[in-house]
Amino acid sequence: MYLSILLLFIFTAKFPIILASDGDRSPFYQNCLKSCLKENCTGDGHSFTSAALKQQDFWCRLLKWSCREECQYNCMWKTVNGFQERGYSIPKFHGKWPFVRLWGVQEPASAFASLLNLASHIYMHNEIAKRFSVKNTPLVLFWHGFAMVCMNAWTWSTIFHTRDTPFTEFMDYACALSMVMSLFVAAIVRVFHRRKKFAMAILALPILYYVEHVRYLYSGRIDYDYNMMVNIFFGEKLSTFLFEVGLKSSDRTTNNSAVVSRCLFF
Repeated sequence: MYLSILLLFIFTAKFPIILASDGDRSPFYQNCLKSCLKENCTGDGHSFTSAALKQQDFWCRLLKWSCREECQYNCMWKTVNGFQERGYSIPKFHGKWPFVRLWGVQEPASAFASLLNLASHIYMHNEIAKRFSVKNTPLVLFWHGFAMVCMNAWTWSTIFHTRDTPFTEFMDYACALSMVMSLFVAAIVRVFHRRKKFAMAILALPILYYVEHVRYLYSGRIDYDYNMMVNIFFGEKLSTFLFEVGLKSSDRTTNNSAVVSRCLFF
């Protein structure tokens, strides 16, 4: 089973499928966007005309919403209303579901949830620092590094959900995968901590893949379903597989409960 999953993953990693969204490719949206850009924006589509600038609220101006982005947001909801009036389901736009912004924040609920995750990681990192000294618990250095990776990921997640731009999107997805890959590394460390050469061999390919996937994300042509599959594969499927391998390859004289204890606690 795991071999088939791995082969499927390798195939899709080599040949990702790029899907368009019904919302942003609909004629209604395209015509609305062209009209809005013509009426409210300057030639580059970034700056507002003097009349349109007066209509932008303070929070959107503070968070640097450009004229094109304002047009995209307004046309998105006009398109959603048009779809619903015709009995169609709410479409995605640029691969994402539409969200109502609040105080200029593009996805307020997601931004708040990311902020809570960041706060919880900061709190637990401080608890680890208080309870475990590096001198008495050398492995705690790994968990300090792991916490830093997670806090960085949740910081960029908060920024991205506040303002979705190509750069913040790239940083959010790249850092989110770094957190998932760190979980994968943690599983390897706990399962194969006594077999360093074997652990390094296992780590080599995923690390190289992470670098390649970040390059793919930087291209800007992101298939969101594929990116989600990558995170699920490393965060759940492969970690579970390695855990099972660790149990089978452990010392036969050691009972399973002891192995599980070593894997779950440090």
